[in-house]
Amino acid sequence: MWFSGFDDPRILSVLADGKKQAEQFAARWRGSITDNASVGDIGAAFREQEVILQEAVKPLLYASVLHATDATNPEYGALVQKTEALYTDTCNEFTFFNLGLLKLADETLQRFIHSAELENYRHHLSCLLKTKPHRLEEREEQILNDKALTGSSAFMRLFGEELARKKFLVAVNGESKELTEEEALHTQQSPRREERIAGAEAFTKGLKEDLWRFTFVFNTLGEDKRIDDKYCKFLTPEASQHMANETTQEMVDTMSRAVSGQVGMVADYYNLKREVLGLDKLYDYDRYAPIAETQRVYPFEEARDIILKAYGTFSPAMRERASEFFLQNWIDAETKHGKRGGAFCSYMTPDTHPLVFLNYLGTSKSVLTLAHELGHGIHGSLMHKQTLFNFDTPLTIAETASVFGEMLVFDSLRQSMSGRELLTLLMGMIEEVFATVFRQHAMYKFEQDFHAARRSEGELKPERISDLWITRQKEMFGNSVTLTDNYRIWWSYIPHFLHTPFYVYAYTFGELLTLSFYDMYKKMVDKAAFAEKYLAMLEAGGTKTPEELVEPFGIDLSRKEFWEGGLRVVGEMVEEAKRLYGEIEK
Repeated sequence: MWFSGFDDPRILSVLADGKKQAEQFAARWRGSITDNASVGDIGAAFREQEVILQEAVKPLLYASVLHATDATNPEYGALVQKTEALYTDTCNEFTFFNLGLLKLADETLQRFIHSAELENYRHHLSCLLKTKPHRLEEREEQILNDKALTGSSAFMRLFGEELARKKFLVAVNGESKELTEEEALHTQQSPRREERIAGAEAFTKGLKEDLWRFTFVFNTLGEDKRIDDKYCKFLTPEASQHMANETTQEMVDTMSRAVSGQVGMVADYYNLKREVLGLDKLYDYDRYAPIAETQRVYPFEEARDIILKAYGTFSPAMRERASEFFLQNWIDAETKHGKRGGAFCSYMTPDTHPLVFLNYLGTSKSVLTLAHELGHGIHGSLMHKQTLFNFDTPLTIAETASVFGEMLVFDSLRQSMSGRELLTLLMGMIEEVFATVFRQHAMYKFEQDFHAARRSEGELKPERISDLWITRQKEMFGNSVTLTDNYRIWWSYIPHFLHTPFYVYAYTFGELLTLSFYDMYKKMVDKAAFAEKYLAMLEAGGTKTPEELVEPFGIDLSRKEFWEGGLRVVGEMVEEAKRLYGEIEK
């Protein structure tokens, strides 16, 4: 990357240079953002900001990735705090500029938005304009930014470091093992029921040890969000995220109603799984149990070859982008204590390269997770033609490339399988889709319930939060899965609720959107033309709204029928699993 280590003196010098340049920018432009400002001046100011911020953000990105590799290292944590503080100082110098634009006459702003010279910033300006009712005065916004460092950001860091440090003591067959969060959760995919039970109990015990602290963090950040929403005039807890996602409450409600209308397929599927596993009852710790006695292990090199082949079948350009990540070692896949759980891709900056981060465990699920995160990586690579202010997409679109890549690899894997092996892969994929569509939707409803209760009842006890959680989980599973008391507190380890409230519905949104995309692709005669159009959509980055990005495909995100189309694809997968199981049992 850009720095030699956490103690590289260039980290602070880059931040100091950024702050100095930002101060010079402010001295030069303050008072110049008037209705008489020329289009050329505004364009020059945007370009200057991008240059300054693109360099200034690199120390923070570096620190964040370093911290993810070992959240237990105090030096890394301290570096995150320091770079966040210094980068916030730099960003505060630009606050006047956006506020100044928003104080201009509507005719002036529209002139800027529709100017050919500012075409590259048209979408950026349009999004900025939508924030107008929610902006504060310059000093107030700067104070909120500064206080977040010792408020919301600090609590999120505490939460992440606590989970990264934890060791979960799992006892199986008289032998005890200390597992990381990722490894403990992985026990839920063991073919041995006693190991799944032991893993669930150990994970629950570990969560209970810190439940008071996790509950305090949830309550504190829930109240922090209420305060932000009050001052920024957001009428509902999710409204700010809808704006960031460039969607509307109506659109999300339409999607939510469609998902709720088809939730019965969850119980339908898990009743099938109970039958396949030969169990009288299916408990929460059985949800991810493989139906095969042994799981095939995919060495990392084999996973690489599978993914590159699948991507290459779709598009040689996509394969070329993906292969860079392996050739250049842009993937951190090793599982180790202290490393952050889960998987993610950081786009980094337009002049560098994305990084993929996961905990690779060798299962087919790990192969698909790697394909998923590489989809994000390819998206980030394709967006390099964009400048900083367009170098990102709303969360609702960001999941498109990742899920599409995952589906490509899934279809590639299944071509060489039949019988029980194919059923194992198919049911595993269905569970991944369910986790993204129905589980994330249930978590979205839980978030709505949590924030409503936090605002009306005050600080919530863990038992109250657990009641809210389990109600939505039961709503999803129906009578197909028996939820144990242990599962009641499993809300407490999910970071999305904290670092980006209402992030989760974007997964449902993106999954259903992409399943519709993928179904369209499979039915296309000219698949090369589809691939070209698809890659062009990814290259567009943040230059267009979600509606504009999918318009060339004839997709209308406001129609319930569209969302039902994606759900129909999920239902077809469940029916295929039923048929396949029936054939095997004959």
